[in-house]
Amino acid sequence: MELSIIVLKQVIIIVLLMLIGYIARKTNIIGKEGVSQFTSFLMYFVTPCVLVEAYQKPFDIEGAKLLAIAFVMAVLIHFIVIFFSAVIFRKKDNYDYRVNRFAVVYSNCGFMAIPLLSAALGSEGVFFGSAYLAVFSILQWTHGIYTYTEDKKMLSLKKAFLNPGVLGTLLSLVLFVCSIKLPDVLSQTVGFVADMNTPLSMIMLGTFFVGIKPLEILKNISFYTVVIIRLLIVPVMAIYLLKLLGTEPAVIKALAISSACPVAGVTALWAGKFNLNAEYASQLVAITTVLSIVTIPAVLLLV
Repeated sequence: MELSIIVLKQVIIIVLLMLIGYIARKTNIIGKEGVSQFTSFLMYFVTPCVLVEAYQKPFDIEGAKLLAIAFVMAVLIHFIVIFFSAVIFRKKDNYDYRVNRFAVVYSNCGFMAIPLLSAALGSEGVFFGSAYLAVFSILQWTHGIYTYTEDKKMLSLKKAFLNPGVLGTLLSLVLFVCSIKLPDVLSQTVGFVADMNTPLSMIMLGTFFVGIKPLEILKNISFYTVVIIRLLIVPVMAIYLLKLLGTEPAVIKALAISSACPVAGVTALWAGKFNLNAEYASQLVAITTVLSIVTIPAVLLLV
């Protein structure tokens, strides 16, 4: 219950930050190009700094073992959801089947999960949650791109591993395994950049709310399926799977929060890039983010 209350308070703060983003985008203080630029800044600079800061701890065998378990569990969770998303959202049923598949599989485990993990579980939460983020980063550049394009020529192992999420995790791992402590000046710089993650990422999420049409999306039957699977079925499945396999409580909590997050913001960005229904994808991101105010604390009661 205490964990749920902590997360609920953090989610309320997140909603207020998103409101600022909505107002800034609505009044054009942040333009469309600005949204893309800020999102890239978060991806390439802020998120890696958050990971590096979380891994600034002395190496210990038990921590490394639990991190490895978190990686394996994150892979297992993603693969199970990938399989079921392909079964549930079939090509012949819906024009937006590719967006729906992507939305169900990929949670906002970077921009939204990291602030929640930090607030609820501290650096340990970010430490174990980084495993989920790394798996997300690899899969979105492989399975994710194929889901949107259905073209194997678009796949790139280089992009799968040479991206900010994976590189940030690898750098952090090296520092952790070698017990390398950053110099004070560099450590403070990394800390300052990492501190931008919560406010900036949530403000950027708020910009997605501009232009959404709630009444229109409520008429889309597949929307309800995406919401139920993404916000309820996936995290509940993850929690019971992790408990069934005897996973450590700290890892369960971190992966539960990561899997319970709403539809990833990249769902909308890539839908636009690959000429799919970006408006529908943006609505999924926005509305699941609002609904997660209730679902994330509720799901964590199961932990």
